[in-house]
Amino acid sequence: MDEKALLFEHPNYQSVPAKYKLLIGIAAAAIAGSEVCTEMWVKMAKDQGVTNAEIVEAMMVARYMKQATVNDTVSSALRLLSSQ
Repeated sequence: MDEKALLFEHPNYQSVPAKYKLLIGIAAAAIAGSEVCTEMWVKMAKDQGVTNAEIVEAMMVARYMKQATVNDTVSSALRLLSSQ
């Protein structure tokens, strides 16, 4: 069984609703920097009735999380600059 079918169809993997999985897919693809994958996940989400507002919110969460990782990554370098 392929992973998509496993996650979206297998009865043992349905604790998270499909709508949330699609929104997670959009955010993950955006954070990974894949335009093609982001568009694919958006199309799948739209086909399943996910609203534009929900999709945009998932993208905003992705942007916020990416910003948070950059902030964390540069924090020690910023401390280094302030000690010189």
